Formats: sequence, structure tokens, C-alpha cells
Amino acid sequence: MKTIQKKTIWYPILFILLIGLIAFLSFYKLDVKYVDPWDEARHGVNAYEMANGGSLIQSTYMRQADYYNLKPPLSMYGIMLGMAIFGNTVFALRFYAALSYVLLALCVGLFAKRYGKLESLLAVAFLAVNTTAFQAHMIRSGDADSLYVLLFTLAMICMMKIRENGRYSYACAFLFALAFLTKSYHAGLIAVIGGLFLLLTGELKKWKAKNWLLFLAAALLPIMLWAAARYRIDGMTFFQKMWEVDVLGRTDGTLQNNIAPFSYYLSYYFGAASGKITPYLCALVICLIAVFVFAQGIRQMEKEKKRELLGWALWILVPLLAFSAVSNKLLWYVYPSLVPLLALAGICLGRLLKEKKLGRWLRILTAAAGAFILLIYGNSVLQTIGKQNTNEFQELIKTVAKSDAAQELVGCTAFVDYGSGEETEENWSQQDVFVAEAYGDYTCVNGGITYLLTRDTLEEKTGILFLDRETYREMASIVTADAPLGQSEHYVAVSVGY
Repeated sequence: MKTIQKKTIWYPILFILLIGLIAFLSFYKLDVKYVDPWDEARHGVNAYEMANGGSLIQSTYMRQADYYNLKPPLSMYGIMLGMAIFGNTVFALRFYAALSYVLLALCVGLFAKRYGKLESLLAVAFLAVNTTAFQAHMIRSGDADSLYVLLFTLAMICMMKIRENGRYSYACAFLFALAFLTKSYHAGLIAVIGGLFLLLTGELKKWKAKNWLLFLAAALLPIMLWAAARYRIDGMTFFQKMWEVDVLGRTDGTLQNNIAPFSYYLSYYFGAASGKITPYLCALVICLIAVFVFAQGIRQMEKEKKRELLGWALWILVPLLAFSAVSNKLLWYVYPSLVPLLALAGICLGRLLKEKKLGRWLRILTAAAGAFILLIYGNSVLQTIGKQNTNEFQELIKTVAKSDAAQELVGCTAFVDYGSGEETEENWSQQDVFVAEAYGDYTCVNGGITYLLTRDTLEEKTGILFLDRETYREMASIVTADAPLGQSEHYVAVSVGY
């Protein structure tokens, strides 16, 4: 009896510790790294402007309608939630993304418990070594991917539980809708996987008109409500650009220069392209070993368990193969495939450790190999977090915005001159726009010194100019008579009249 009680106690304790580990890896030094250009910065600006006088339906950038970030606004609401709790900071920008991954690990761990407690713990442990997702564009980044992958994962879990309760199909459909409102057409993969699963398992044959009606309502009604609200603002403009850019532009390679062959993802995650052995290759090897060891058992497996195995296979393979077929490739496109691969590796490792026919020493060796993998790649994630770099220019903006000398300028117009002498260097970089808006509530205007010196009329207002030191030495007497508001090694901030 005492032994049973100890086993019962140790599982929740270890489970909580592992979730705590993932929370630590997700939140530790979350605000240290500079704000990334492109997606993170753009989502941040969109969210800030929505929360500060903008529309909750139409995203804007520098107070103008944004037709560059063509994603629906759900991820921006997540960023706004972080800002409402923690203020307008980089930590708030990334909070909901980190929280999404912690929730993902929690849900996957609880789902994996159906295979056993050890399997559940190892599934969570392997999610802690999702190195690429920790490094870029997901867990510690303020863009749409972390929430999207969470919703994708929950949809797949619901899909595999439809046999237990048909209502999970409606939950899966609703999660598809939320995923679409997060990352647009990427969510179509949920529909593809779900459709294949229902077709191959024969579940569709059982559906009646009522089931179809509720399913379609759950999948389409949230999207239609948003689409109707968006249409009232700018008609078909946003939807047309969504299709032209997010679908046609990314599939035919005309949008970006990220063209790569079909084998790109396979080569990076499982081959030599990354320059190292990845945790995903290790996870794949563990799964293949399990298939070999349990081959006979798989053939004799109950029909219900085979259906679940099919669900895992579709979850891993469909995003990987679909985005391999698309010419435009970015590493984070296949993040939805990495979660089930890592979780399944943990489940397979747990089964191997329990398999008595392997013998005691072989199981000890397997346990040692698993521990080695988790320690090596867990340390890799920690090193990635420890090596994060700040950005001198962004730190200057934060310092000036918080300084007593610049408090009267909070909410003023801000200009920039990065100092190369080119016209584009007088235009704000996306990541700096977010920092300027979030920390100083500045209205960022492009044009820099050229704009200030060529205006026909003066409005007798005071703004702030961020510029490099060399330009400051050359132009200080022309643009301002005041002492600097703040300065760093390479940049200076001064007040200017315009």
C-alpha cells in the first residue's frame, strides 16, 4: 500500500517540476534579447496601436492601415493581454507566447498520460529540448507561432479523442477557427489532417446532418464574424491581399527569397544542414527503434489504438510534407510537426524502458541514452538563453523614455537618423518602432534630419531625434540648441523643434 501511495505521489510532483522547468526555460530572461525585426516587431506595433486608440479589428503600423502583416488579430490580442498585465514592455510583448508553450506542454503531458505515467513525464521532458523553437520565432518571440502551435496541438488532441466523445469534433473545428484567426491559411493543415483522419478511420460515415451543421458552425462562424467586421472597414482589400501574399506569394516563391528544395526541412532537422545532430533526429531514431522493437505488437494492435497511431503519423507528416512541397520555406513553418515528434519520442522511450524483453542492461543503456539526450539539449537551450544580445539603440530609447529629462516629451513625435547617410537610414526600423511606441508612446515619423530641415512651415512643437554620434557632431548646432537627453556609445537622443 505504501509503495502504491509513493508512486501516486511522485508522478504529480515530477510532472509539476517538469512543467516548472519548461516555464523557467520559457520565461527566464524573456525581455533581454533585442526586439526582432519583421514578425515580432510588426505584431508588437499592431498590438500596441490597437490597445492605444486603434481599432480592435484593423491592424495599423505607424498609425496607418497595415497591409504587410496580413494575419487576423487573435495573436495581437494575446500581446495586448500581456501589456494589460505587465505594462508596455518587451516582456509583455513575449509573455503570451511563452505562456502558450507552457500550456502546450501541460496539455500534451496530460494527454500522454493515457499511455502511462512514465510516458507522460518523458513526453514533457522532450518538449523541454525543442531547441529551434526556443531559439527563434516561437516560444520566446512575440509573434503568432506559439499561440498557433498551441491551438494546432489542442486540435490534434481533440481529433484523436473523437472516438471517445463525438463532441470533440466540434472542439477541433472551433480550434481550427481560432488557429485561422491567429495565423491565417496555415490553419488549413488542421482541416487537411482532420479530414484525412475522419475519412481513414470511417468516422465520417457515422455523421448525420446535425453533426455536420454543428461542426461547420464551430469551424466557420468565428471566422465569418471576424470577416464581416473586417469587411465593414476596408471591403475586400485585406482579404485580397491575404490571398495574394499569404497563399499565392508564399507558394510560388514570388514573395520572399526563402526558396529552398523539397528536402530543406528534412535536411535541416534530420540531416547535416544544421551543422549538428539535432534533438529531432534523436527523437526520430527513438521512434524508429520503438517501431522495430514493437513491430509485432503494432500488427496485432487493437483497431482503436491503430487509429490513434494514425493520428500521430498524420500530425507529424502532413505539415512536414506540405511545407516541403511549397517553394518558400522558413524553419518555423513546420513547428507543428516538431511537437508530436518530440512527445511521441518521449512516449516511445517510456515504453522501451518498460519492455522487459530488452533485458535489464539494455534498458539501463536506453535510459542513459535518453538522459544524455535530455541533458545535452537542455543545456543547449540554456546556452541559447544565456547568449542573447541586447541592442544598443533600443536600450537608448528605453533609457531616454524612462529619464526625468524626457518626461515632458512622452507622447511626442520621434525622428531617427541611423547615420549611414542613405535616405533609408532616416526611416524607422520596425523593431525600433515598437520600442519607441511601447516605452515612450512616441509617434514615429520617417524622414529624420532631412524632414526637420526641409519643412515649409514650423508647428512650434518639440519632438525627439535619435541619431548616431558622428551625425550629431556634424549637425548638432543646426538641429538643436539643447543638451542631449541621453546617449550611448554610438547614438545620441536630443530634443528638436519642428
